[in-house]
Amino acid sequence: EEIRKCINEEVGAFDKIPLKKGATTGHYRLNSVTIFWHDVYARRMNVESVISVIKRRFNGVNFSRSTPLQNKETKLKDVLYNIYRAIQIF
Repeated sequence: EEIRKCINEEVGAFDKIPLKKGATTGHYRLNSVTIFWHDVYARRMNVESVISVIKRRFNGVNFSRSTPLQNKETKLKDVLYNIYRAIQIF
């Protein structure tokens, strides 16, 4: 608990130290779980869901052999996804 207090108050950062099962609960321990989940992981879930939709709708395989063409193919799928979403919204 002292390390978490130092990280939060003195440094002004948020710790990402994993919580041990059965450890005593404290203010900073409970706060660190909430901060990690809402701020960091929520963004990751949004990105992963978009990637999942792109793979399902537009095939998750790039058929190009060279890296520049693979990048172009991926960008094209991103543009197609944006058009797909625009059509869905309007």
